[in-house]
Amino acid sequence: MKKYSLISILSVLFVSAFAFSANAQASTDWLTNTMFSSGKINVVVAVVAAVFILLVIYLFSIDRRLSKMEKNQTNELK
Repeated sequence: MKKYSLISILSVLFVSAFAFSANAQASTDWLTNTMFSSGKINVVVAVVAAVFILLVIYLFSIDRRLSKMEKNQTNELK
């Protein structure tokens, strides 16, 4: 019974992926006319890249602080 439900869920996801890709191809005119022609796409990519880089730096700093805290805790227990 679980096997059939898994197959049906996967088939619905597969069909919906094709529907979304067909819809995305139809909307490229708006994207081309608005973002690419005015150069705004470069600003969007730069902002997304900056946010991603800052997020990665923040996560690494949290990891480093957490590692120090774990190291101090294991040294105190010994």
